[in-house]
Amino acid sequence: MTTEETEIIKENMGFIYKIANHFYGAEKEDLFQAGALAMVNAYRSFKDDGTTKFTSYAFKPIFGEMFKLATQKQIKMSKDYLKLYRSIETARYSLAQKWGYIPTNEEISFYLEKDVSIIEQAIIAGSIIVSSLDKATEEDRSIYETVASEEPISWDDKLLLQEGLEQLNEVERKIIEYRYFKDMTQSEVARVLKKNQVMVSRYEKRGIDKIRDFYAA
Repeated sequence: MTTEETEIIKENMGFIYKIANHFYGAEKEDLFQAGALAMVNAYRSFKDDGTTKFTSYAFKPIFGEMFKLATQKQIKMSKDYLKLYRSIETARYSLAQKWGYIPTNEEISFYLEKDVSIIEQAIIAGSIIVSSLDKATEEDRSIYETVASEEPISWDDKLLLQEGLEQLNEVERKIIEYRYFKDMTQSEVARVLKKNQVMVSRYEKRGIDKIRDFYAA
């Protein structure tokens, strides 16, 4: 690493740490190291055309490296929470039918033999995960249907998509990666894959449906 590259990292430490704060499940210093390396690589490939700030250019590779570092543990955590959340909702429904009223979290924790704090955490986390997946049915706010913007989709949504990619065929996987990890519009994806936009939209919807079914299994 050159002196100039070291200075770039020093000048942008706050920027790197700010991105690291979006993640949990990995040590902040490990995230910083991954982000710093990505920043150096971005600096080496950056061409200053006077229209793009270096930090704007570097954001995606830094985010991507941190995302890869944090993903493995968080995917497992998200899926475990989702399974427990489904068990909680099933228990809530069964007990309500049996007792004639909606059981409290304390009653559900006793029924499932889980600490009430774990039950409460799973309810919060599971609600967020399910809400993210259900966004696909909201016509005007869905991350799956909107045109890509300069801002990336949330880390939680990318987390859900990441593991689900393994369930898709090659075309579906490429479309999801282009749309939600490279922030391309359907029209841009269609040009890259030499398909019309209607086909891209259909493959995208099919891929999202498979991912949703994977998490519901």
